Amino acid sequence: MSEQRTAFQIIGVLMLVACVVPRCDGEQTKRTFTVADDIGMTVVGKVCFSPDRSYFAVYSERGRLDLNQVEDSVAFYRREDVEKFLEHSDRSQRPSPIWTVNRLNKKGPVIKEWRWLPDSSGVAFLERLAGSNQRLVLVDLWKKTIKPLSSKGNTVGAFDIRDAQHYVYTVADRTPLQKMRGEIQAPAIVGTGRTAEEIIFPDDSLIVSTLTTYYLWAVVGGRRFEVKHDGAPLIPEGNLSLSPDGQSLVTQLVVPDVPLSWETLYPSPEASYPYRIQAGHQDLQSGWRSVRSYITIRLETGSVRSLTDAPESDLAGWRAGGSPSWSSDGRSILLPNTFLRSKDDAPSRACVAVVDLAANTRTCIEALMGLTEMDTGAIQHDVIDVGFINGDKQRVVISFKNRSDHRTGDTEYRRMPNGSWQVVRKSEGESDAGHKVLEIKVVEEFDRPSIVIARNKEVSRMIWDPNPQFKNIDLGLVTIYKWKDKEGRDRRGGMYKPANYKPGERYPLVIQTHGFYESRFIPSGSFPTAFAATELAASGIVVLQVADEEACLTVTPFEGPCAVSTYESAAKQLVSEGLVDPEKIGIIGFSRTCFYVMETLTTGSLHIRAASITDGTMAGYPEYLFFGDVVKEYDSLIGAKPFGDGLQRWLSRAPGFNLDKVRTPLLVVGAGPRSLLFMWEPYAGLRYLHKPVDLIILNTDEHDLTNPAVRMASQGGSVDWFRFWLKGEEDPDPAKVEQYERWRVLQKVLQENETKLATPRAASN
Repeated sequence: MSEQRTAFQIIGVLMLVACVVPRCDGEQTKRTFTVADDIGMTVVGKVCFSPDRSYFAVYSERGRLDLNQVEDSVAFYRREDVEKFLEHSDRSQRPSPIWTVNRLNKKGPVIKEWRWLPDSSGVAFLERLAGSNQRLVLVDLWKKTIKPLSSKGNTVGAFDIRDAQHYVYTVADRTPLQKMRGEIQAPAIVGTGRTAEEIIFPDDSLIVSTLTTYYLWAVVGGRRFEVKHDGAPLIPEGNLSLSPDGQSLVTQLVVPDVPLSWETLYPSPEASYPYRIQAGHQDLQSGWRSVRSYITIRLETGSVRSLTDAPESDLAGWRAGGSPSWSSDGRSILLPNTFLRSKDDAPSRACVAVVDLAANTRTCIEALMGLTEMDTGAIQHDVIDVGFINGDKQRVVISFKNRSDHRTGDTEYRRMPNGSWQVVRKSEGESDAGHKVLEIKVVEEFDRPSIVIARNKEVSRMIWDPNPQFKNIDLGLVTIYKWKDKEGRDRRGGMYKPANYKPGERYPLVIQTHGFYESRFIPSGSFPTAFAATELAASGIVVLQVADEEACLTVTPFEGPCAVSTYESAAKQLVSEGLVDPEKIGIIGFSRTCFYVMETLTTGSLHIRAASITDGTMAGYPEYLFFGDVVKEYDSLIGAKPFGDGLQRWLSRAPGFNLDKVRTPLLVVGAGPRSLLFMWEPYAGLRYLHKPVDLIILNTDEHDLTNPAVRMASQGGSVDWFRFWLKGEEDPDPAKVEQYERWRVLQKVLQENETKLATPRAASN
């Protein structure tokens, strides 16, 4: 299952009053961390100065379990107030926001894609409304007013803005979706060319987005109109970037006919990568796995001009983030992820590039790293954003994320007299390139909750603690843990130990998969779906959050075995160190790592006492048939097509064909009905084989959970499951009586199966 990540990991929901328990000696002890605390944590996202540096805004998100709502906020501060606070170190009263905009919804993020207007008068953002709708909103900081910019009833997909008279946005046209829904009511419908999920779940949010076309609209000089090229609507793909004069736009369009030469000129980082550029005709509405190219559009006329005469690089497997940006004079455009044709027509590497419109030249600034590349010398980071510094076309800043520890940083380039680009500065951590007088930043670590600080050359002071309640909560001990897998490769992760940890005592272990971020405070461990690291640790269970996101070569037959090796080597080292009980090991999978968990259960040698998988892929045969977009990936992952001679490889490699080898109680959790198409195979197969398996369906269509009640069910369910199987403990909550009755039945099934397995061995002895 593909993943869409926000700029920060969503953790929002419920603020609880800290409960402090008095000790006998008169002192007070902190209470342990709970799922509700995780859900209630305020997460600080982007902090951004206004273009004139007079103000800055802080975006945050939290959940309200009392309302079952996600609450997003943008708080505006005056720079002058913060500078005075820094100048007077004896001043204890921290500066307060001059205005805070709050928005609530059942799911988050509620405030999306927010950005300052160039004149610093306010910000614009997309506001999530009921269902899958969203509108474009303008916040006027000077007047303290909020007004929608998009027409009533329209659903906006992407936007960019210069001012209230000049902006662009895309509007959803759901005619194909409505047509399909209408056909479903007919006596017979045509299913040819459609996926099973489209036909069975037409109202699922992902299906809605897949079958929705977004057309381009513009407001120029206050006049609103649909932008068309030769009378036909334009369908932009990706981000929109409006020129300084508000007359032109940079975006991407699907290339209708891909030249054959592009297959060799613009290769993927690995020959086996399934989504490489392929020649031929494309449907203009073919979706995210289409070949696209950067273009400019003259809004008034709809005229289109190619910027590179080459494809953008995401489809081919070259990783980069960010949006195109204009220099302040409107003469240069910075592209975060594109190919440029080499002079000798040799295969080229994707790069961050500058296009000089006046001179009609294109120059690479920095090469990109491929999705599947592991060890490539100096290139060890991913581009996450790009921009001209202060709009200067001679200066560029490229923000990056290290692959080793996920820490961020910036590289500043300057154009030399000969036209080349040279690095003039490289820094780790967040920075504010071009502005060093005052910095506002979020400071956090894997073991330290986030705070917002202000800093100048002389002093640094906290201006906001978003989670003061944590002072009365024992967050336990989190450390970096390192080991080597069976092949000698270095591995790392976060180790969460119980608050009352005692050296020499063996504890149950839960391995949580799918990434660890040293630079971010995430109590759940990584994602808010299924994972509950700090909460499990508070229950007396050691948790290892594995940084496996970049550990294994993806989309190859080695991906699954590599993950299994990672988990087994970590567990065996922890056992050998006397920290973990070898008979009490659990594992959690989510999204792609559901496949890793099933691979571990069907091929691994580690004794896993309990496991859970939530809303993910298993590289299964039913998925192969149901979801057409996974076919190429699964062919590469298993190493063959599941037909003819290749079927034998599937029978030996795909976890779904090897469920008879599973001896572990498995909790299968789906996120809505559509998710069941992914999750049904392991549940149905294990149930047929009379093995302990439980199925839970979360009432949501979210992948990364934000709704408070659903997150409570997901994370709380994980805590209950592993406490039951690894510690023999049950929550006394009367609402969970039926749950434990169900699990005790599974416990008997497990005992019966273990007895059957032990009997032949005893007879043979």
